[in-house]
Amino acid sequence: MVITNQTYQNPINLLLGEIYFYYTPILVNLGLVGNCLSVFVFFGTKLRHSSSSIYLGALAISDIGFLITIFMAWLTPAGIDIFIRSGFCQFFMYLGSLCSFLSVWFVVAFTVERFVAVRWPLRRQSLCTVTRAKATVIKLTVVAAFWCSPVLLFTKTYTERSIIHGGNIITCDLNSDWKLWANIHNSIDAVLTFVLPFVMIVIFNTLIARNIYRFNRTRRTLTIESDGSNKRGACSQSPRDRMPQIKVTKMLLLVSTTFFCLYTPSYVVRVITFVLDHQNHLWLTVAQQICYQLFNTGFGINFVLYCASGQNFRRAMICMFTKRSSTGSNGTLIALADHEKPCEFTRNSTKRLHSVDAQRKDSQEVQKISINEGL
Repeated sequence: MVITNQTYQNPINLLLGEIYFYYTPILVNLGLVGNCLSVFVFFGTKLRHSSSSIYLGALAISDIGFLITIFMAWLTPAGIDIFIRSGFCQFFMYLGSLCSFLSVWFVVAFTVERFVAVRWPLRRQSLCTVTRAKATVIKLTVVAAFWCSPVLLFTKTYTERSIIHGGNIITCDLNSDWKLWANIHNSIDAVLTFVLPFVMIVIFNTLIARNIYRFNRTRRTLTIESDGSNKRGACSQSPRDRMPQIKVTKMLLLVSTTFFCLYTPSYVVRVITFVLDHQNHLWLTVAQQICYQLFNTGFGINFVLYCASGQNFRRAMICMFTKRSSTGSNGTLIALADHEKPCEFTRNSTKRLHSVDAQRKDSQEVQKISINEGL
């Protein structure tokens, strides 16, 4: 990423620059609000007891970090040069690399977990646990922090003389002293953040879609052929119990598919640029700018996908707002709890009556035996 205060004279570049200038703050502001709400919903409601929520909450946090990075880069053309200052340049480049790495692998992690939940539903509660999800998030974060640390050495600020404007321009660019190692690192990083995750997500999403198709076909068959017998009712209970998991899986399938649809074009253009040896083609410049905006959009759109496809997410968010805005819900919960207590007392009283009757019968039998023995 190169940030400069130089303006481009080409009309197409000027148009793309205007789109970038107005689109980026809208994306960042809406994305930050949406991701913050997602964090509160996944970690502050009943959804926190689900392992998938751990991955999605961590994904929202990493997306927040990346949106902050692109916002700091956007401030440079706006006249605020925080991003291109020495120290800040290295930090924000590192933060962007770290968050993009984590976002990709968090998507891979919950995709694999959803495959396990759909493929082996009976083992879901033992394999897809909150503890395992937290451990996976921590391990991925440690690995990402270590892998992205060389970026701190690979970036540097430069001050150059502008021929067009006559002043100095400051850029945050690749450190020429580490150019060879930076190219090697970028090549491996492309495999780790695109090729390998892309292959894994395509494979697991295909397997998940196949299992969902089989589930829907089985459910339709059981519904049509159901004759009300106890045996058939027992068979149809299993698909009904799996319906909530299938709904969650469909939502996560949409999230992972959308993420990589927005993520893939940027890497394809990077490969084309590498093959063409960084030749200055107008169409390639336009493609880079468009794909870059799509890439950034992937970090701010998840909240919309959750609201559109996640019924449990919508309910949890509504409950979160209504609980904080109204105290009536607390009174309702207390009333429900008080309503359940008499029922529980009645059940306990019934149990005690049965135990007293049993003790009386036992004592009477003992008395009869003792009388017979006396006779």
